[in-house]
Amino acid sequence: MKLEDVTMEIRPRSDFEAVDSGFAMARRDFWRCWLLWWMAMLPILALIPLMKTMPILWVVIFLWWKLTASRMVLYQLSRRLFGENPTWKGLWRELPRAWVRRFFYRMILTRLSPWKPISLVVEELEGLRGANYKSRMSMVMRRGEGMVFLLTLISVVGVAFLAMGLMLTSMMVVPEVIRDSWAELFSWEDELIVPNGFAWVCVSSLAMAAPLVDIFMTGAGFGLYINSRTWVEGWDVELAFKRLANRLSKNLTVLLLGFGLMFVTTKSVRAEEASPREMIEEIKKHDDFIIHKEKYKELKPSSTSSSMPSAPIGGLAQIMGVIGYVLLGALGVGILFLIGWLIYRARSLTGSSSGEKFAAPKARVVMGLEVTAESLPDDILSAAQRLWQQGSRLQALGLLYRGSLSWWITRAGIEIAESDTEGDCLRRVEQVKPQQLGYFSQLTSLWMKGAYATELPQEQQWQELCQQWPFIERRQE
Repeated sequence: MKLEDVTMEIRPRSDFEAVDSGFAMARRDFWRCWLLWWMAMLPILALIPLMKTMPILWVVIFLWWKLTASRMVLYQLSRRLFGENPTWKGLWRELPRAWVRRFFYRMILTRLSPWKPISLVVEELEGLRGANYKSRMSMVMRRGEGMVFLLTLISVVGVAFLAMGLMLTSMMVVPEVIRDSWAELFSWEDELIVPNGFAWVCVSSLAMAAPLVDIFMTGAGFGLYINSRTWVEGWDVELAFKRLANRLSKNLTVLLLGFGLMFVTTKSVRAEEASPREMIEEIKKHDDFIIHKEKYKELKPSSTSSSMPSAPIGGLAQIMGVIGYVLLGALGVGILFLIGWLIYRARSLTGSSSGEKFAAPKARVVMGLEVTAESLPDDILSAAQRLWQQGSRLQALGLLYRGSLSWWITRAGIEIAESDTEGDCLRRVEQVKPQQLGYFSQLTSLWMKGAYATELPQEQQWQELCQQWPFIERRQE
């Protein structure tokens, strides 16, 4: 594993950002992950002809075995993150190991563990066992423990909800006679007998929904794992030093050549100079090294000097002492005044006298986007139009969105947190400035379509956005 080969920006993220980065990795390789997921389920699919009359038992085995499919998805995502795209031949070789590796522990003892999104990553990628495994898990779970449990809960609810939608959709396309007979199951009259066809429709819906959720949950767990190690081990700092070392290594030859030339030059100059002993003797002859001696004779006090009064000297000492005390008192008063002023400033900042709360620091990064005034051009609209004309349409749309967020934070004073999503930003603006929500809502919708669905606005929509741009540009610094 080489950090310099990563295909994603490595930086400390919040839990929600880490989950979103995992979703992005799963989206990038979705179809390959989907095929790998079903490759791991081939043994269970082979049981269908043998269990035609036992759909409930088959789906239980299906859900129990799908952990091996998560292993294959994790194998693909982890290798792709570090710059390696496994070949299909290598994936087929990995498949039997995914079926049998730590079978008893993972498939029997801890199969229902709610920490599976993280523990699976630690087992598969680090291969730790026993005390080392427990120590690593305690370290990794320092961040995102609640998010891991929430992911497990969401995966269960998501599979059930999606399976219900697929089942109802399937019932719409079956013949009317069969649909009417199945509808009698919901009457709850007499003894409930579930037809085998209806049971297989439900089971098939559940089987089709499972990979659609499991692939993204596996990616989210992997994203949380990468984020936790980034926070604890400083991967972003390590990457920065490695990039610096790579840049310096390119100039190493030039530096060595320069040092070599300097050494040769210095050596030749020293050879031409005189010997050290001669140099020392020459220096010692300088006037600065000649020793000069002076003799002083102590004068005895005369009778006239002893008869002089000492009062003036004593009076001067008393005067200087009084001045010193005055200066010391002034310094003490100044220090007391400074302390009082600092206390007053602290009270005014905390709002203890007026009842106002201390202003929270303004967000600098929202959803990974820089929204500070310093990170934006002075003329946001002109810069965005230039990007659009150059073909960088997503960057142009993102610049407008960043500019609007910066305006809401710095000019309108809306408290937008760094962990807010697009929907959270809309709700905060609606609470404070509902009359100005129209343009921002349209811009947010177009930005989300472009960023998450790669559906960029048409030329006419872009021109309307530019013409209706309502935000005042920031002042020149």
